[in-house]
Amino acid sequence: MTAIDHERELGLRADGPTAAAPVPPPGDPQAVRLRRTWLPPWGRLGAAVVGVGALYAVGALLPFWFLSSPDAGAAFFPSAGVTLAALALTPRRTWPFFLAAVAVAEVAVDLTHGQTVPMALGFAAANVIEPLLGAATARGLAPRVRSLRGRLLLFVSCAVLLGPMVGGAIGGLVAAAWGSGAAWAPIAGRWWLGDAIGVLVVATPVVAWVHPPRYGPRQRPLQIAVTTALATAVVLIPALAWHHPLVYAVLPVLMWGAVRGGVRTISIAGLGVAFAVDWAAVTGRASQLVGDGTPLDQLVQVQLFLAVTLLAALVLAVEVVERRRAEAELLAAEEQHHRAERNAILAAATERQRMAGDIHDTIGHALNVILLQAGAARRSVDGDIELTGELLESIEATGRSAFRDLDVALGLIERPSLPRPGPGLDAVPQLIDTLRQAGLRVELDIDEGPEPLPTIVDRSAYRVVQEALTNVTKHAPEARAAVRIHREARWLVVAVADDGRPASVPVPTPGPGRGLIGLRERVAVLGGQLDSGPALGGGFRVRATFPVAADGP
Repeated sequence: MTAIDHERELGLRADGPTAAAPVPPPGDPQAVRLRRTWLPPWGRLGAAVVGVGALYAVGALLPFWFLSSPDAGAAFFPSAGVTLAALALTPRRTWPFFLAAVAVAEVAVDLTHGQTVPMALGFAAANVIEPLLGAATARGLAPRVRSLRGRLLLFVSCAVLLGPMVGGAIGGLVAAAWGSGAAWAPIAGRWWLGDAIGVLVVATPVVAWVHPPRYGPRQRPLQIAVTTALATAVVLIPALAWHHPLVYAVLPVLMWGAVRGGVRTISIAGLGVAFAVDWAAVTGRASQLVGDGTPLDQLVQVQLFLAVTLLAALVLAVEVVERRRAEAELLAAEEQHHRAERNAILAAATERQRMAGDIHDTIGHALNVILLQAGAARRSVDGDIELTGELLESIEATGRSAFRDLDVALGLIERPSLPRPGPGLDAVPQLIDTLRQAGLRVELDIDEGPEPLPTIVDRSAYRVVQEALTNVTKHAPEARAAVRIHREARWLVVAVADDGRPASVPVPTPGPGRGLIGLRERVAVLGGQLDSGPALGGGFRVRATFPVAADGP
């Protein structure tokens, strides 16, 4: 949920004037429901603040409800998790209101349970600074973390370790200065451990429920309820029936829940387990959970067990989600690869059809010319010997050119190929003039040589220029392009390059477009090669070479 969503939820951001909210007529059956649910924006914020303050007070009083005078204290402090969750899920501008409610609730609970005013104010300051530091650092660093594994590490580092550690230090100083005069370090350590587990137990399911992992397992409500009930029962039933809680037996249940249900399931099940263990510790059953020692030592051992167990289950659940994410990304990559292969096959098939039509037109045109010239030669054979010779020479040249194109067509049988009918290099100047009128800066250097080119080569060279300049207009309309066409010994070289791509999206390396795929196949069929990619000095280049050696007699 984004900050805007939270602002809308709390009433700090409205999509329209609040005063213009429709008021149902008295007879409307929805009037009662609307009167119950509708509150002005600041009213919704006030209700949320009061709710957080009430939950904080309930969490602080919970151990006293279990037992009027707890021996060693509670296993964790749920109010710390309530405050951290409230700050983690609301806009920063609302934090002062929630922190003020927390301070008031802390002072009220402390004063009603015999604490002095300085201690109450000091504990309130510690319980305000602690969640503020944890939430601010976690949310400040969150945009830099991408993986769920990294976010769990960030949450534990900032919200579970850093914030409660600072709060424990402040609380220990307050207790040592105005309390019973006990040593600062033990008080600070117990404070830190209790608040850290409170954040881990309470804030984790709240955050996981509002922001579920994208690739987590499907979590059915019944599955979550059964896992939570089973994990809680493993702790409570032996404690109630035999006064010997089998708390270690809950670990396999949590591991199973982490694998089957993911982060949401395990966080809610961990909440039930934590309250069950807390009840066992507060009611004096901690000695049944761990070995011998003072009540304080036993409480610390229970807290450590609870923290390690919940963290282990959360880590396993996160690893399950990360594995599912990796599998999903691998499947997506494979699908993209298969899609690219299908596009390449489709492009090859399309170009094969075009080339078949091109060969058909070329050979048909050559045969028509030969027939016309043969008829003219037959009529002039007796009257004009010189004309007859010229006609026969033309027939021979046309036939040789047609057979060269036919050789290319026969190459389609042996390997994949591609082209289509279209203009030749003589149309390149007109193409460039059109692009110049459209605003593209293009320079042309063309030298086809004295010998005529094979028809297929001529049209394919034009297609290379056309496709390359089309890419320039798409991806680098402000760049300067250069087209160079010339012969080098037995090769025709066609090169198109641009000098950069200001204000444009970079063109990917060879292969993503069906146009270049088809041209590469076409040039390969003709015995040449097409290369494309980023130029050394910036920009993009396309270079194609065609064999143009003349056939012997």
